[in-house]
Amino acid sequence: MEDIYPHLFIGGDDDYEKIKNKLNWSALRCCKFGPGGHKDTLGYTTMAAPKGPDYLSVDALRRRALNYIDVDDPNLIPIPMIMKGLEFIDKRLAAGDNVLVACNAGHSRGPTTGLLYLRAIGDMQGNFHASERMYRSLYRKYSPGLGTRTFVHNNWDYFDSILRKAS
Repeated sequence: MEDIYPHLFIGGDDDYEKIKNKLNWSALRCCKFGPGGHKDTLGYTTMAAPKGPDYLSVDALRRRALNYIDVDDPNLIPIPMIMKGLEFIDKRLAAGDNVLVACNAGHSRGPTTGLLYLRAIGDMQGNFHASERMYRSLYRKYSPGLGTRTFVHNNWDYFDSILRKAS
């Protein structure tokens, strides 16, 4: 687990297990599978998430789990799901929590969501490639899957300071 911004940490399943019951910690789980993931939180037994209000994300205590799979097709990553994650991070940081953003291995979905959060609050103003290089110095394990990286590249301008514009 590494910090990329005050009180904002990036990691994987093991890091989530370490903080899940700690006071003053919240977690954004950027994964369908794994402890505290979307499937685990909702308790469904099929591969597909049940349709309904919790399809993209579900909340439990100080945790939000996204129905986020690491796929090669960037079109299978919905912007509204990512926005639910970014808004959760912003809300929990404003409440004074430490926030862990974690996928399973801590290489792709979680770190990429952290990068997008920095973009959304206006801290990553450069173009995608320059910002990605800078981000790698903050989080060395960043190694996004093809679809996840392509999604961010294609939508980089959309996320520019979006949380500050909404405030």
